Amino acid sequence: MSNITSVLAILSAGIWLAVSTANAQVITLRSMDRSFAMTGTLSAFDGETYQLETSIGPISLSVSKVICEGDECPDLMANVKEFTIAGSPTIGMEIMPALIEAYAFEVGGELQVEAVSDMKIRYTILDKAGEVYAGITLDMGDSDLAFSALETRDAYIGMSSRPVNEGERNRFLRFNRGDLTNSAQEHILALDGLVVVVNPRNPVRTLSLDQISDIFAGNIRNWREVGGRDASINVYRRDGKSGTTQVFESLVMAPTRRVLSDAASILGTNAAVADAVVKDPNGIGISDVVDQQNAKALSLRSVCGQVSTPSEFSIKTEEYPMSRRMFLYTASGPMPEKASEFIDFMASDTAQSILEQAGYVSQSVATASLNDQGRRLAHALISERDRASLALLQEMVAGLLDAERLSLTFRFKSGSVTPDNRALVDIERLAEMVRRGDFDGKRLLIIGFADNIGAINENQRLSQARAESIRDVLVEAVGTDAGNVQFTPIGYGKLSPIGCNETEDGRNTNRRVEIWVR
Repeated sequence: MSNITSVLAILSAGIWLAVSTANAQVITLRSMDRSFAMTGTLSAFDGETYQLETSIGPISLSVSKVICEGDECPDLMANVKEFTIAGSPTIGMEIMPALIEAYAFEVGGELQVEAVSDMKIRYTILDKAGEVYAGITLDMGDSDLAFSALETRDAYIGMSSRPVNEGERNRFLRFNRGDLTNSAQEHILALDGLVVVVNPRNPVRTLSLDQISDIFAGNIRNWREVGGRDASINVYRRDGKSGTTQVFESLVMAPTRRVLSDAASILGTNAAVADAVVKDPNGIGISDVVDQQNAKALSLRSVCGQVSTPSEFSIKTEEYPMSRRMFLYTASGPMPEKASEFIDFMASDTAQSILEQAGYVSQSVATASLNDQGRRLAHALISERDRASLALLQEMVAGLLDAERLSLTFRFKSGSVTPDNRALVDIERLAEMVRRGDFDGKRLLIIGFADNIGAINENQRLSQARAESIRDVLVEAVGTDAGNVQFTPIGYGKLSPIGCNETEDGRNTNRRVEIWVR
């Protein structure tokens, strides 16, 4: 029995809702795969079963098997206080318990915790009168579970440390469960960065992404081959269902067309990977910034020679090449009010502060001076060859000398000037800062950039169009409360790349809009 079915059965306590002939309610019940539909008059409903009067006689159908369509459909979510959050153990173990506790405190309730199993915990929030305000079951498996549990309606919220893949998205579209890439269903919880970790005594400090993929594919097996001592390389990682592994495969292995070798020690958590490396002088592993602990994180050298190290600012701007987003997903359709309330709480300053305390990178706004961007500007100077680009780069640097960069960096849906889901949330975050007077008397420089594919003039035009699109959405969001803040969109084309234009991920990173304050 699904989560929804069991909850509704408890609420209704077996009492049938009779529907009189005078108030006939015509509804359509459609199967989950859309292959079957039955229309008739709803004669009874007990929260678990629809009783339908049809031209061929009465039919009973379970709420777990069909979707009700029509204005007369009963409200399945009425008085439902229970909901399940399922998916990534990285989020479930390290983030969610503290967030649920804060949510209980926010609503003024008392929290009771029960361990159902090693990977399943039940939280009961009681109100001031001692009544149940909400019941939350935390079910931890892997990021794949986030989508399968949403699909089967065994959960209302899915936790994933990777973005939804195309197959999962298509299944939800096919079964009329919504578009999981839509901002109404894809919620960015926090930011994180994967790190390649080694023993602190390992002399190697930097590896190229190509060398890393070779190591994890089993093609490089001795540290001597990458500038280290003569010793066998011991690889540690998570299994293939882990969001950490799936993101690593997407960002590092796939671009080089290599696959992970089976010759690795498979561990259950990112922290366990880091611990194993600390104990093994010849170990290397994939962990994340939160769980790095005493292991040494290597700097990453890209195919175009850029060297990146993980930092709060580089992860906030997603310029660190192994940055990742941590997601909460919801399906379309009815949802318990308490589950919707919980999703809204995740974006609050309180929740974001808790994420920072847990070691994750929150979506709060940070700043950096032009001096802090020195490595990026040095790379831009080295990579530019023609005089026109160098002159434009001089113009850009001169305009930013007394400016400060915000960590808000807007990116776009592929092949468009439409902001992506994170950008839409960040635009509202920036608009709120403008409304409350954070930038009174200042100018917001809205600076667009592009990749180097195509003609220089076309890149310039695209970058200007992206800057203007962010300006337009921002001005609309601010409304009449802009005060004396000035908004100046500028397009600098392919200047100052922060990713390698030789790779698809690098080009996507370079198609961006930055915010500078002067």
